[in-house]
Amino acid sequence: MKKVLRGISIGFLATIAILAIIYCLLGFYYRGGFPCFTWINGVYCTGKSVSEVNEELIAKDPYQGIAVLDRGDARLFVSAADTDYTVDYTDALNQVFYNRSPFAWGLYVFENLSYNYKPQVTMDKDKLSGIISQWEIFTVPSDAKCSLKMQTGEGFVLENAHMLIPVEDRITDRVYRCMVEGNEVVDLGEYEECYVETTLTPSEQERVELYEKLDKLQDFDVTYDFAGESVRLSRAVASGFILTLGDYAKASEEEKDPQTGSGMFIVGGKETELLGADSVYAVADILTDSEGNPIISEKRIYDFLSEAAEGHDTGWLMKRYKNGLSNEVILITGKKGSGTIYDVKAEFENVKNALISSGTSLKGTKSFPVVEGALTVDASEKLGSTFIEVDMKNQMLYYYVDGNLSIDMPVVTGNINRGRGTPAGVYNVYNKRYHTYLRGVDYVSYVNYWLGVEKGVGIHDANWRKKFGEEIYKSDGSHGCINCPIESVSELWEVAEVGTPVIMYY
Repeated sequence: MKKVLRGISIGFLATIAILAIIYCLLGFYYRGGFPCFTWINGVYCTGKSVSEVNEELIAKDPYQGIAVLDRGDARLFVSAADTDYTVDYTDALNQVFYNRSPFAWGLYVFENLSYNYKPQVTMDKDKLSGIISQWEIFTVPSDAKCSLKMQTGEGFVLENAHMLIPVEDRITDRVYRCMVEGNEVVDLGEYEECYVETTLTPSEQERVELYEKLDKLQDFDVTYDFAGESVRLSRAVASGFILTLGDYAKASEEEKDPQTGSGMFIVGGKETELLGADSVYAVADILTDSEGNPIISEKRIYDFLSEAAEGHDTGWLMKRYKNGLSNEVILITGKKGSGTIYDVKAEFENVKNALISSGTSLKGTKSFPVVEGALTVDASEKLGSTFIEVDMKNQMLYYYVDGNLSIDMPVVTGNINRGRGTPAGVYNVYNKRYHTYLRGVDYVSYVNYWLGVEKGVGIHDANWRKKFGEEIYKSDGSHGCINCPIESVSELWEVAEVGTPVIMYY
């Protein structure tokens, strides 16, 4: 038994001795290289020398260069080879190598010997500076001066007022530092020190100050709604209210009429007549007073609003109704011959006040104001699909049956210049007569066909007329009735019934 125990002890000690010898031999082996389980920047270093690992690290991820981005769209690639760019990890590797005992490798098995180091970078900064100096961003275009001009669709615009100029030596320093760090991209826009703002000349500063005023005056973006159709008062439109150098002669010929803005202008937040030529100045071809305030034409404001409203009258609304687009019809009742249903004057005052306040801009969507007292009707209820339409603006009569045009004819309505205008409104045929006399204060007329529509006003033939339509009504119109060609009105008389709706408008 003792012999067995003794044998086991000798075997155990022999094993320990062998393992110790192996451990020491490995320690001597690691004296010439990195200890086991050592990783640096993703490279397995065990047993390798500093120079071997350095070569592997340099070859592993060779640095190609850096892409330099300007604030604009310019881009420059600086090649590492062109700047004699080199990297070396020797110092970092020596720090790891000499701070680890090769005979302590057994302890390192249980440690995480993984390191990340940046190399020591050397490059020729003068060569880098030479490359950057050739970049096109340092060539200032000949037209890169502060300018104020009218741009189609945008109104007055200011260009190159606060232009940033790249600073070559600062950009070189920034790129150098980024290359040393191994960056592959640098966006110069992120570094304010790389740019400086240009210094304006006195004339350029004058343009900047003028633009600040113009920008407020053209700050409009309102969409007018005309019963479903839109007209936009934009910056571009508002800029057209401002006088430029070539507008003075024509503006000086305008006759004063505050109702339509003719001969009236807005200068420095006040309404005034046009300034004398010796009190008007031109800055970038824009007319101003002595204090640099732009001159705004009130007539141009009124003309824009008037043109916007002009095509949107009762006749236009009737077309929309007949085409199934809307049931709303607006008309001015009475005998004065006015067909203007939208209140241009009211909106004119609104826009003027916004410009006078110089800062109260109009934006959003709004309904164009309707003239006070205008009649708004639901045509589907008042007219239906069978009705008579008298368009007194165009001197035409139409008869629709079930939505389809059945009869149309030129007419002559009441003489508006003698106060005998045909009354606009929505009525119904209240009677029909055949072969009858019409009697007034100073006349008796025989007619063959009569359809009464409103208090003695009716639709009838007029054999004493040879022509109908056009603008006869303004000088040789009727006493208020609707005069028609006999061949057409006879047909209408036969088919139109008492109670048929009639709409008459200017």
